[in-house]
Amino acid sequence: MAQTAKFRRLLIGCGAAVAAFASLVQTAAAEQFNGQGVQFDRDTIIEFQFLKSNNSAQSTFGVLNLATGEKTPLISEARAQDKPGRNHTGTAGKSVRKPFAEFTFKTGTPYALYLESTVKDKGTTTVYSTPDKNGGSQLAKFDNEATALGTQGVKISWNDGISGKGSDFSQFSVIAGGGIGCPCKASPIMSAPIAPEAPPTRNNAPTGRG
Repeated sequence: MAQTAKFRRLLIGCGAAVAAFASLVQTAAAEQFNGQGVQFDRDTIIEFQFLKSNNSAQSTFGVLNLATGEKTPLISEARAQDKPGRNHTGTAGKSVRKPFAEFTFKTGTPYALYLESTVKDKGTTTVYSTPDKNGGSQLAKFDNEATALGTQGVKISWNDGISGKGSDFSQFSVIAGGGIGCPCKASPIMSAPIAPEAPPTRNNAPTGRG
């Protein structure tokens, strides 16, 4: 069975777990993960995390299989902003209820990422991470090379195609992969098991007739 590479955020764990993760990073080379396309030389799981949004649209981020045309939505805004009518800021836990998602990229299959955004008075617009599907415009910016998927991650910032010609890449952002280093500090709550309650004995049995 072929080994599957996993580029996901390390939320807990140190030592051997991190060493095994580093080994996967070294042996799983990404053919491409940038604004020209996404393609891997083996089945590869990537976890995505929503960072923030700053627009008037309600957006969904996902993956497009360029071979089949199938779209897979991954992260969706439940509402366009945290506080509608006050500003355009959307954050995890408020605008986006489920900020983490993962996707398995299949060996040798070409993909693109997409952002579908809806504004009531302007309809729905979909933009892609590859210029050829945007009429030549680059509307997604990758801040790192594919090799960063197993270290600090790759931040992907979007121009939603709705906010006007003068807009930048601040309308919606996610990070792909990434990890945390060691030493890791165990949570005080999880550092030791809770001792079971001692059974009643002659010395600690409740008093009274009951």
